[in-house]
Amino acid sequence: MDIPVILRTITSVQHQIVKHLVKLRINRNYRHDHRTVVIEGMTLITELKSAKRFKLIATVNELLIPLGVEAEETIIVSESVMKKISGVESPEGIVAEIAMPEADSLLNKRHILALDGVNDPGNVGTLLRSALAFGWDGVFFLEGCCDPFNDKALRSARGATFQLPLAFGRWDQLKTLTEKNGLVPIVADVSGEDFLEHPAPEKILLVVGNESTGPSATTRQVCRPLTIRMNKEVESLNVGVAGSMMMYWLG
Repeated sequence: MDIPVILRTITSVQHQIVKHLVKLRINRNYRHDHRTVVIEGMTLITELKSAKRFKLIATVNELLIPLGVEAEETIIVSESVMKKISGVESPEGIVAEIAMPEADSLLNKRHILALDGVNDPGNVGTLLRSALAFGWDGVFFLEGCCDPFNDKALRSARGATFQLPLAFGRWDQLKTLTEKNGLVPIVADVSGEDFLEHPAPEKILLVVGNESTGPSATTRQVCRPLTIRMNKEVESLNVGVAGSMMMYWLG
């Protein structure tokens, strides 16, 4: 005979569990210290159920929990608490706390995307999703980037954050990795040559830079600048769009 699961009900936004989940969502240092992340929505939770066992599920209705989803603890919360935890205006009614994936070395990877100071979470998520869609092997985050586990970045990536190998570090570490993997370093830069006029190398490091200032000085020194040919009336493309286009063609 199965023993019924006893669910706790939480209706106060001041509850310690609620405060913990909110802090995971909004505080980069806190979530990296705890090595867990808050994700929102049935689709993402369902996609990750086979690879991950959730630490906690919070929902407004037990019937919203997708079949096969297991957690160490499940709590029922009020609508106001769910809104506080999720940080979205119209939440789906379910969130989960899940272990943060471990960083990858990216050794022996042939196609690596590197983010150099990309600080908009929407762009970070878009680039991760495109890298997964176009078959790139991993993403390297240089210092100064938006955290890929930021709640807005997670929503934009739609699960790619947990399916792609990710690495984090300084340019000297990325340079060493580039040399070990035999990668040709390329930077997306409006001042570069048209990338369609050059054959794609078999092994590539593609770097995309900050939305406002572009690639850093170090990136410009190390990488060959290539650009996307555009009408003169358009000064530049959004980094998420430009990076996605280049990954598609270079991959």
